[in-house]
Amino acid sequence: MHTTRLLAAATAVAATAGVLAAGPTTPAVAAPIADGIASAASHHQHQHHRPGSYVLAGDDAYPEGIARDPRGPYFYVSSLTDGRIYRGDVRSSRTSVWLPGNAADGRTTAGGMKVDAAGRLIVAGGGTGYVWVYDTRSGALLHRFATGTANPMLNDVALAANGDVYVTDSFQPTLYRITARQLRGGGGMTVPLRPFLDLRGTSIDYDDGFNLNGLVVTPDQRYLIVADYNDGALHRVDLRRRTVSAIDLGGAAVHGDGLLMRGDLLYAVSNLDGDGNTVNVLRLHPSAGRATLLARVTDPRLHGPSTAAFDGRDLLVVNFQYGASDPVLPYTVVRLTIR
Repeated sequence: MHTTRLLAAATAVAATAGVLAAGPTTPAVAAPIADGIASAASHHQHQHHRPGSYVLAGDDAYPEGIARDPRGPYFYVSSLTDGRIYRGDVRSSRTSVWLPGNAADGRTTAGGMKVDAAGRLIVAGGGTGYVWVYDTRSGALLHRFATGTANPMLNDVALAANGDVYVTDSFQPTLYRITARQLRGGGGMTVPLRPFLDLRGTSIDYDDGFNLNGLVVTPDQRYLIVADYNDGALHRVDLRRRTVSAIDLGGAAVHGDGLLMRGDLLYAVSNLDGDGNTVNVLRLHPSAGRATLLARVTDPRLHGPSTAAFDGRDLLVVNFQYGASDPVLPYTVVRLTIR
C-alpha cells in the first residue's frame, strides 16, 4: 500500500486502481547510473520465453502485493479491494482467482505478501489488523494473527532466513514479528500479533498518512531495512540490538513502497519518485548505515507501481495505479530486467 491518499480508502478498506497493459518496450534510466549497473535492460521474453506481463482478471482487481513461491513457478497477487488473492504461473500470461475475498476470515482487503520456504502464504491485512497464513497447496487458513489495536494499517511483510516474519504498520509506530515457532502447524486459530519493537523515540517519525511501508531483511540477516514513505527515507533496524537508525542517502529522497534486495543492491518501488513510475536502485554499503542511489529506472508500462518480487534476474512489478481517474484495463503485473 502506498500514498497518503490511501488513508481514506484504508478506513473503508477499499481503494481504486488501474494498470496500463504491457507492450514490448525498454526500461529507461531517469538518473545517472553508477558502477555496478550497466544499463536498464530490455524485459523481452528471455527466461524461457516468459511473458512480459500478466493479466489480472476483472475490472476491480486493484492489485497491491505480490509474492513469488520459491518452490515452483507460481506467484500470488493481492487485491486491496476485497482481499481476493490471484495466482499466476510465470510461464503463462493468464492468472486466476485462487482465494476469493473471505469475510469469514476477515480478509476483506489484502496488502503485502510473501511465500516462505514451507509453502505458506503470509498476507498483511491493512486496516483489518490481521495477518493471515495460508497453505499454498490446499488454500487452507493455517493461522490468523491479530493486533487487537485501534486504527492499524498492516502494510508489508519480510522473511528472515530463520523463518521469522516481520510486519510493518503504517499508522502505528510498531514493528511486529511472527516467529518461526508460531508458524508451525496451524488450524486457523486466531492468536495475538506480538510487537517486536516500539518505534517511538527512534529516528522514524510517525506523521499523518503512510509512514513505514516496505521492508526487507539484509542478506547477512543482521538488519531490517524499512521504508518511510512519508519522509522519503530509509531506516536500518538492528535485529539483535533492536535499535533503529536513519540510513544516509547522500541527500536523495526515496519514497519506497515495496523493497527487494539482492547482494548489496536494494530495489525500492515508488509511485512518487522520478516520474511517479519508478524502481529506485541503491547500493547499500557495509553495515547498512549508508546507501547510494544508482538509478531511478522507469518504463512506459509502469503506472503507479506498488511492490515487486524477484523471478530469476527479473522483477515482477505490480501496477497498483491508486487513485487513477481513468485506469487502463486489464490490470497487470509487468516483468522488468534491470542489470
